[in-house]
Amino acid sequence: MKLGQWMRENALTILLSLVLAFFFWAAATEAENPTEERPYPYPLPVEVRGVPEGMMAYGAEDVRVRMVLRAPHDLWPVLQREDIVPYVDLSEAELGPEGGEVTLPVHVEFRRRPLQVVQMSPQEITLQVEPMAEAEVPVIVITEGAPVLGFVARAPIYAPRTVIVQGPKSKVEAVAQAQVTVSVADRRDSVTGDFSPTAVDRDGNPVPYVTLIPDTITVQVPIEQLGNIRDLAVRVVLSGQPAPGYAVTGIEVQPPVVTVIGRRDVVQSISGYLETKPIAIDGATAPITATAELNVPEGLSVLVTPQVLVRVEIEPLESTFTIQATPIITGLGRGLTATVKPESAQLVITGPFDVVNSIDPATIRLYLDASGLGPGTYTLAPQVVLPEGLRVKEILPQPSFTLIIR
Repeated sequence: MKLGQWMRENALTILLSLVLAFFFWAAATEAENPTEERPYPYPLPVEVRGVPEGMMAYGAEDVRVRMVLRAPHDLWPVLQREDIVPYVDLSEAELGPEGGEVTLPVHVEFRRRPLQVVQMSPQEITLQVEPMAEAEVPVIVITEGAPVLGFVARAPIYAPRTVIVQGPKSKVEAVAQAQVTVSVADRRDSVTGDFSPTAVDRDGNPVPYVTLIPDTITVQVPIEQLGNIRDLAVRVVLSGQPAPGYAVTGIEVQPPVVTVIGRRDVVQSISGYLETKPIAIDGATAPITATAELNVPEGLSVLVTPQVLVRVEIEPLESTFTIQATPIITGLGRGLTATVKPESAQLVITGPFDVVNSIDPATIRLYLDASGLGPGTYTLAPQVVLPEGLRVKEILPQPSFTLIIR
């Protein structure tokens, strides 16, 4: 029997066999890698395609598409946001020369397969399509806030003075100026920098969907001090001396600078500081915190408050002395003897002045602990016993000893 005749006579059987083979293959594949439907966890932006030359479409910027997808189990872990691209195609719309409002269906491009959309929201979006336009608009600089008391912000200096605005025709026509806002709040010095302008309409409201060229404006806002107001440092005046063996180690004052106001000639002639009235520290052995009045010359007044808070740090003076000490060996095993190199050392001791002056050198001990050590040569760090308040600053000629046990 010829092959062709056999094929014709058995065509139905062959077709049924192929269908059954595909069915069993699909069933095996599904069992091994089942298809799953899941909501995609991220809302996705919509891409606008097919925009006619010389036109601009807007309205899709804030739209986010949510979807339920069908995909094989092993595809879900590797699925990335860039694999799914919702888009609308303006080539599907009929537009006149002035554009207009169009509503278009949302399509989805998959860059990884197999994927299928089960549900999607929204399914269509509305766009505004207009001819592109541009215009030149002036730049204005607005200052916000006020400098610290006694300072004034002068007129801003900036460049360029105009910018080009580009975008949809109706939006460009609504732009009255490019506005730059610069804060001078609580400033004492001039503000200089590059700032991003905002396109605004005649009422000062921002106009969206437009671009400004250039996108930064260089601005300087001079800030100057008024002639009859001046900042002066605070100088703390102390009266007396701490107790013997103690010293002033630091002075803190809050605020460290005060602002004065008064007649211009007095303000300009005064030195760069105001002194406090004397703070008594006679016999002090601990830090002192006090509120001090300022000595304000006639013709001046201190803004805010004529008082400052002062903290005077007072600490014991330290003294240093040197003593020769011979190591005392402790813990040496029975029947063992030991020698030490070096045989003695100089201990440099430091501590409060009054403690050092009253120290009995016999109370200072230098020990080497040989507990558990057998015959041999060892390098040991000493243990120094000192009266309370003292510390070892240095051991000379070296900080360790060689212990030879026999």
